[in-house]
Amino acid sequence: MAEQYPHHTDDEIDRILSDFEAMQQNAAVPAAAIPEPEEPTNWKRQIFEWVRSLVIAGLLAALMFGAVIRFVMVDGNSMSPTLHDGDRMIMYTLFYHPENGDIVILSDKTGLDLPLVKRVIATAGQTVSLSTDGVVFVDEQPLDEPYIAEEWNDPGDLTYPLTVPEGKIFVLGDNRNHSTDSRSAQIGLVDEKEVLGKVIFRFWPLDRIGLTE
Repeated sequence: MAEQYPHHTDDEIDRILSDFEAMQQNAAVPAAAIPEPEEPTNWKRQIFEWVRSLVIAGLLAALMFGAVIRFVMVDGNSMSPTLHDGDRMIMYTLFYHPENGDIVILSDKTGLDLPLVKRVIATAGQTVSLSTDGVVFVDEQPLDEPYIAEEWNDPGDLTYPLTVPEGKIFVLGDNRNHSTDSRSAQIGLVDEKEVLGKVIFRFWPLDRIGLTE
């Protein structure tokens, strides 16, 4: 004999299906609620990344440091009493353009085959004159030079008045009686391209530490 099944109306069937779907949704666990397994900590990789970051930072700092400032040392007494033999200084280099009164470092291509430290007296377009009684004139105005070591009276080999051409500078040492500078035909007017930078600070010896003027 065939088994008899209860008869359901269409509305009852729809209600049963809806209840079944609701049960399935309530039973499902959201994906976000299932925690992902944590990766084991790789301490060797962390150390490698840390060291690499330090190396990169060090290289960048070295490049920036070399491009902006350099350490230099005075050799000789041509800038005495402002600078003395053996003084250690900081030189500023980045985008530097020579200006009157600046103390600058010149390359070894200026005629003496060694770097020089001198003071900028006149720049392009200015007219400079040196008198036999030790007075410097720039554009017919005498310079106030409290930094020179002593009286001097040697105007050198050049003919004055002298107008500094474009791209050149006229330099002198503060110790005029013991300085080979633009007065000498051996050096003369210095090309701005040979200016390595401006001396801005003396850090040694400690008893004379400070800004340079």
